[in-house]
Amino acid sequence: MAEKKWKLGDLEFDSEQEYLDASSDLKKIKAIMEKRDITKPAEAKAVLKEITGKPVFASSYGLKFVEKLEKTAAGAKATEPSAAPGGDRAAEKGTKKKKEKKVHIITKRNIVIGAVIIAVLVAAKFVVPLVMPGLTAQQGETKENIHRNLVLAYAKNQVELQTSFYNYYKNVLGEEEDAALADANGQLADAYCINLADENVADYSDKQIEEIYVKLITAGELVNNSFNEPQAITDLKTTIAQSGAAGLTGGDGEQTASGETAAAAGSKVSLVNKMMDYQQRTAAQLAYSYSRFDFSDADVKEYVAEDMEKIFGSVIYDMKLSDSEKEAYYSSFSDAGFFAGSSLIRLGSNPVEHNLPELTPNIRLKRADGTDVELSCSQQTLAPVASVAYELHAGQKDGYLVLRGNGTGIGFVQDDDGNSVTTQGDFFLNWDGTITSGEWYYNSSQIGFLVNDQKDGGIQYVYDLVY
Repeated sequence: MAEKKWKLGDLEFDSEQEYLDASSDLKKIKAIMEKRDITKPAEAKAVLKEITGKPVFASSYGLKFVEKLEKTAAGAKATEPSAAPGGDRAAEKGTKKKKEKKVHIITKRNIVIGAVIIAVLVAAKFVVPLVMPGLTAQQGETKENIHRNLVLAYAKNQVELQTSFYNYYKNVLGEEEDAALADANGQLADAYCINLADENVADYSDKQIEEIYVKLITAGELVNNSFNEPQAITDLKTTIAQSGAAGLTGGDGEQTASGETAAAAGSKVSLVNKMMDYQQRTAAQLAYSYSRFDFSDADVKEYVAEDMEKIFGSVIYDMKLSDSEKEAYYSSFSDAGFFAGSSLIRLGSNPVEHNLPELTPNIRLKRADGTDVELSCSQQTLAPVASVAYELHAGQKDGYLVLRGNGTGIGFVQDDDGNSVTTQGDFFLNWDGTITSGEWYYNSSQIGFLVNDQKDGGIQYVYDLVY
């Protein structure tokens, strides 16, 4: 299948981010051209003076514009035209030929097309809440403000969904108010990595906002500053729209050949759709964790596949399934405890429940040479059953740690207290650009590392944790 391309007028980009950078630059170029006649050397020179040394443009589109300005400004120093008969016309003709051989991206057509695209995107921001605020951010807007706007848009959309779902459960399905609200919140909790519908997000600190932003990134719900709506939410919105259009009251519906109502069969398919979406997000987060190291793509896929099988048993997120095939998978997931009624039961986020350590908020990393460094540690894993990943920070330095709790460790080692313990599994540590890997073990106060069967430092808790 051909790779997706993003187009802006006659330009073509390989990624959405390149397209968005070019769109933003085009908007700035349009504003400049409305104020200045850049075909005049003096005007071009003035614009260059204003933008020199400032991070105005982020795309090749913007850089091409700067080149155009530089060439026009340089024309102010050109020699006088030839006094020979027809010299002006000859020079003009030669210039015209050169221009005909050159492909320009700063054309009126592209400016107009880009302006229309940007106008549509800006207008859409007021209609669709899940449009990235970064598109309309003013020049110089900080990263913190952009992240805050994204999180606020995420929360606002969930508030609107909560209201829509509540009205559906109460007015269409006839549920009591408390039950309708519980079901509405249950849908949000099942589908999204975090439910902010009842939170006063506007008052959150920058640190809290950044933590939520990181969760959205690692869960795959935010990609290149664009929100990815879960399939389960899309399905329920469709159901609500259809029930409103058809005037449904939530009846049992017709029976299938097996005696099962169509509504029940549809519910099974919907639950399996939710499971596929949940698996996709978990796999994306795992892939992101392993990508923090120098693994090949094949190694990353292998580690993710191993973890996914341990977490879910049946891994179906990347399969093309018919509705009947989805119904067949329903029983296996239901028997494993993933489904309860019409809800998907997500795995708990507490790694301790799965014999894995919890390392937040502060730890001390011990090196083999006896030195240590205190780190802040934030958990990134969505479903810590097979492995748990942590992001590490200390001053300007950062890193990543993955502990694979797959139970494959077979070696024995004495911890610092003289107790004999079994290695748990593999670990991967990327700290300050240095990658270390081996096996790990832990007790109630320490995580130890084994590299080539030799003890090689580890992690101590800054605060005592009870397991």
